[in-house]
Amino acid sequence: MKHQTLAVSLLLSAMPLYAGELIYQPINPSFGGNPLNGSYLLNKAQVQDTHDDPDAFAFDSLSDTQLFINDLRNSLVSDAITDAVDAAEPGRSSVIDSAQLRIEVVSNGNGGFSMQVLDRATGETTVINLGTSGNTF
Repeated sequence: MKHQTLAVSLLLSAMPLYAGELIYQPINPSFGGNPLNGSYLLNKAQVQDTHDDPDAFAFDSLSDTQLFINDLRNSLVSDAITDAVDAAEPGRSSVIDSAQLRIEVVSNGNGGFSMQVLDRATGETTVINLGTSGNTF
């Protein structure tokens, strides 16, 4: 057994050993790596991210009824703006009344309009002017 171990060790020591140079190659494109790795690394980071933005709006918290009401409200405002903008005469208005808001859209006759939003709970009025004389989009 001793002779076999000696023979194997002599045989291994007689064989030439080859070694190559170790070269560092970065993976992250920010540090000189392949730019095609960027999206892969970003996706891996986003999958591992378990933190939620506390200020982000959660769309999944809305019911189908609430989504429908929001769509309907948006459609009404859009129609009121379209009526006011399409009006050739200045002063033509459209009004949307709800329990919380009163929205009045008034044409300026130049393809623009003024929108007044009254918050009934606070009494606060917000005025939005778009496309009025002298202003351009």
